Amino acid sequence: MARQTGKRAHQTRRHIIDTAYTLFGHKGFDGVSIQEIAQQSKLSKGALYWHFKNKEDLYFECLKEFRHLLREKIFLPMVKEVKPALQLSLFFSGTRDVLTDPLLVDFAAGYLFGIGRSDKDVVNYFRERMFAESDTFLASVLSNGRDIGRFSFEGDPLPIARSLWALMEGCILQMRRQPADEIEETMFALWDVFAKGIGLKLKK
Repeated sequence: MARQTGKRAHQTRRHIIDTAYTLFGHKGFDGVSIQEIAQQSKLSKGALYWHFKNKEDLYFECLKEFRHLLREKIFLPMVKEVKPALQLSLFFSGTRDVLTDPLLVDFAAGYLFGIGRSDKDVVNYFRERMFAESDTFLASVLSNGRDIGRFSFEGDPLPIARSLWALMEGCILQMRRQPADEIEETMFALWDVFAKGIGLKLKK
């Protein structure tokens, strides 16, 4: 393959990622082949391997795209807020926004659950690598809330932070086809239960 200019190479790489993102999101890692991505991209397999060393490398780039969208919906609003209780409430409202966004929720299975894989080692490795930073951030929110007396839970906050991810994944798996009003009601109820579980103290 002839060497492309910097701008054209970037455009080709972006086109491959955009095409693969949709395919992986709908079919999961094992449900998509490099040949199918090449055909959908209208490129040769050699062109794909010029930009990505293997399918795992391309999948990881697509997973980063999905994570970026999750950050926009959930974590960026949390970072802008300084009060731990409000930060956690934004996690639940952000999850609601994910569930009501067809562009996100329709692809969730391919990235959060690794549909189609008999061996999930690759998917789990990517998920752990990508979500470790978010676990740490959520744990810090919980810890800060306890330090200032808003939360009264005991023990390490990290497992509680991980439970939030498990909760979000469960919601996406079970609720992604529910009407928006039911999603709204359910997420409010889950936030209420979680807040009580961490001992959220209402200000007088």
